[in-house]
Amino acid sequence: MKITVFCGARFGNQKNYGETARLIGNELAKRKIELVYGGSTSGTMGAISQAVLENGGKVTGIYPEGLFEDELPRKNTTSFIQTTTTTMAQRKELLINSGDAFLILPGGLGTLEELSQLLSNMALGIIPQRKISILNINGFYDNLIQLLNNFIDAKFMDALCKDDLLISADYQVLLEELTASESKSTKQELSA
Repeated sequence: MKITVFCGARFGNQKNYGETARLIGNELAKRKIELVYGGSTSGTMGAISQAVLENGGKVTGIYPEGLFEDELPRKNTTSFIQTTTTTMAQRKELLINSGDAFLILPGGLGTLEELSQLLSNMALGIIPQRKISILNINGFYDNLIQLLNNFIDAKFMDALCKDDLLISADYQVLLEELTASESKSTKQELSA
């Protein structure tokens, strides 16, 4: 199984953002889940990928060539894909198409854009439905969740879009849900 993680190229202002990213990386490696992420050594992206690698796990980094001056790519991954574009569009497309499921950690505008595009693409049927989990650590995404509810209440979004989201402050709960759905679909494929 491959999980695409969207998160920050910074650590944010709470110590547990980076610590939690490292714990998730440890857990992904332990569960033999491949990490697919934005390819940087910076911030929580760097923390989660380093933890996966230190624990013998697989990491696919997808990094845009020549776009960032203050971020360094992590080239010591299992698979490193350097896109030859100076836009984020191709990177996002590769990240979205490479994951069997998605985990959203605290991040900034890039993380918000990635989540928004992911939800929009699924709602429009551009990509197949897959599990999306949001780590709502320290209530980081409370306002976003309220905004999604406002979209639904105002009839600008179907409730199904939000109902498919797994939201928890506990990354273990999210990983259990993501892997349980993978095990279930594998069993269904085998019995078909």
